[in-house]
Amino acid sequence: MQAGSEFFLILGVTSEGPPFRPSDWAERLCGALASYDNRGRWVYSNYAQPVICQGKIGVRVEKILQDIDPATYQFIMAFASSNRLKIELEEEVIIHPQESIVVQEIVVPVRKLTFAM
Repeated sequence: MQAGSEFFLILGVTSEGPPFRPSDWAERLCGALASYDNRGRWVYSNYAQPVICQGKIGVRVEKILQDIDPATYQFIMAFASSNRLKIELEEEVIIHPQESIVVQEIVVPVRKLTFAM
Protein backbone atom coordinates (compact mmCIF):
# COMPACT_ATOMS: atom_id res chain seq x y z
CA MET A 1 0.00 0.00 0.00
CA GLN A 2 1.30 3.46 -0.82
CA ALA A 3 2.50 5.68 2.00
CA GLY A 4 0.17 8.60 2.62
CA SER A 5 -2.76 7.09 0.77
CA GLU A 6 -6.09 8.37 1.94
CA PHE A 7 -8.93 5.90 1.83
CA PHE A 8 -11.76 4.38 3.78
CA LEU A 9 -13.35 0.95 3.75
CA ILE A 10 -16.99 0.07 3.40
CA LEU A 11 -17.34 -3.35 5.01
CA GLY A 12 -20.06 -5.83 4.16
CA VAL A 13 -21.38 -5.90 7.71
CA THR A 14 -24.59 -4.13 8.63
CA SER A 15 -24.94 -2.03 11.77
CA GLU A 16 -27.02 -4.90 13.20
CA GLY A 17 -24.10 -7.30 12.75
CA PRO A 18 -25.00 -9.83 10.03
CA PRO A 19 -23.12 -9.92 6.72
CA PHE A 20 -24.62 -7.91 3.89
CA ARG A 21 -26.12 -9.89 1.01
CA PRO A 22 -25.70 -10.65 -1.85
CA SER A 23 -22.15 -11.83 -1.36
CA ASP A 24 -20.97 -10.18 -4.61
CA TRP A 25 -22.16 -6.71 -3.57
CA ALA A 26 -18.62 -5.28 -3.57
CA GLU A 27 -17.96 -6.31 -7.17
CA ARG A 28 -21.32 -4.92 -8.25
CA LEU A 29 -20.71 -1.60 -6.49
CA CYS A 30 -17.18 -1.25 -7.91
CA GLY A 31 -18.61 -1.97 -11.33
CA ALA A 32 -19.93 1.62 -11.28
CA LEU A 33 -16.34 2.76 -11.90
CA ALA A 34 -15.01 -0.24 -13.80
CA SER A 35 -14.24 -0.25 -17.49
CA TYR A 36 -12.73 -2.38 -20.22
CA ASP A 37 -9.03 -2.03 -20.95
CA ASN A 38 -7.50 -2.02 -24.44
CA ARG A 39 -7.49 -5.84 -24.47
CA GLY A 40 -11.17 -6.11 -23.64
CA ARG A 41 -10.65 -7.09 -19.99
CA TRP A 42 -12.85 -5.77 -17.19
CA VAL A 43 -10.74 -3.72 -14.73
CA TYR A 44 -11.68 -1.93 -11.55
CA SER A 45 -10.87 1.73 -11.01
CA ASN A 46 -8.03 2.71 -8.69
CA TYR A 47 -10.58 4.77 -6.76
CA ALA A 48 -12.95 1.96 -5.70
CA GLN A 49 -11.85 -1.67 -5.48
CA PRO A 50 -13.32 -4.79 -3.88
CA VAL A 51 -11.17 -6.06 -0.99
CA ILE A 52 -11.13 -8.61 1.79
CA CYS A 53 -10.19 -7.01 5.10
CA GLN A 54 -10.18 -8.81 8.43
CA GLY A 55 -11.97 -11.70 6.73
CA LYS A 56 -14.83 -9.49 5.55
CA ILE A 57 -15.78 -8.43 2.03
CA GLY A 58 -15.51 -4.71 1.50
CA VAL A 59 -14.83 -1.83 -0.85
CA ARG A 60 -11.72 0.34 -0.55
CA VAL A 61 -12.59 3.88 -1.64
CA GLU A 62 -9.98 6.58 -2.24
CA LYS A 63 -11.05 9.86 -0.62
CA ILE A 64 -9.91 11.78 -3.72
CA LEU A 65 -12.92 10.31 -5.56
CA GLN A 66 -15.05 12.97 -3.87
CA ASP A 67 -13.12 15.66 -5.80
CA ILE A 68 -12.67 13.72 -9.06
CA ASP A 69 -16.20 12.35 -9.47
CA PRO A 70 -18.63 13.75 -6.87
CA ALA A 71 -21.67 11.98 -8.36
CA THR A 72 -20.09 8.53 -8.12
CA TYR A 73 -18.79 9.30 -4.62
CA GLN A 74 -22.31 10.29 -3.53
CA PHE A 75 -23.72 7.12 -5.14
CA ILE A 76 -21.27 4.92 -3.20
CA MET A 77 -21.89 6.76 0.09
CA ALA A 78 -25.67 6.65 -0.39
CA PHE A 79 -25.43 2.89 -1.03
CA ALA A 80 -23.45 2.38 2.18
CA SER A 81 -25.80 4.60 4.17
CA SER A 82 -29.07 3.13 2.88
CA ASN A 83 -27.82 -0.40 3.57
CA ARG A 84 -26.39 0.58 6.99
CA LEU A 85 -22.92 -0.75 6.12
CA LYS A 86 -19.98 -0.24 8.44
CA ILE A 87 -17.45 2.39 7.28
CA GLU A 88 -13.91 2.41 8.67
CA LEU A 89 -11.50 5.27 8.21
CA GLU A 90 -7.89 4.80 7.07
CA GLU A 91 -6.40 5.04 10.55
CA GLU A 92 -8.71 2.30 11.85
CA VAL A 93 -7.92 -0.14 9.04
CA ILE A 94 -5.32 -2.85 9.16
CA ILE A 95 -4.92 -4.79 5.92
CA HIS A 96 -2.64 -7.76 6.37
CA PRO A 97 -0.47 -8.89 3.42
CA GLN A 98 -2.45 -12.10 3.03
CA GLU A 99 -5.62 -10.01 2.94
CA SER A 100 -4.34 -7.54 0.40
CA ILE A 101 -6.54 -5.95 -2.19
CA VAL A 102 -8.23 -8.44 -4.45
CA VAL A 103 -8.07 -7.21 -8.01
CA GLN A 104 -10.21 -9.39 -10.16
CA GLU A 105 -9.79 -9.65 -13.87
CA ILE A 106 -12.90 -10.70 -15.72
CA VAL A 107 -12.37 -11.90 -19.25
CA VAL A 108 -15.42 -11.89 -21.42
CA PRO A 109 -15.08 -14.10 -24.48
CA VAL A 110 -16.40 -12.66 -27.69
CA ARG A 111 -18.04 -15.08 -30.09
CA LYS A 112 -19.50 -14.53 -33.47
CA LEU A 113 -22.93 -16.06 -33.74
CA THR A 114 -24.48 -17.07 -37.02
CA PHE A 115 -28.18 -17.74 -37.23
CA ALA A 116 -29.73 -19.82 -39.96
CA MET A 117 -33.27 -18.88 -40.91
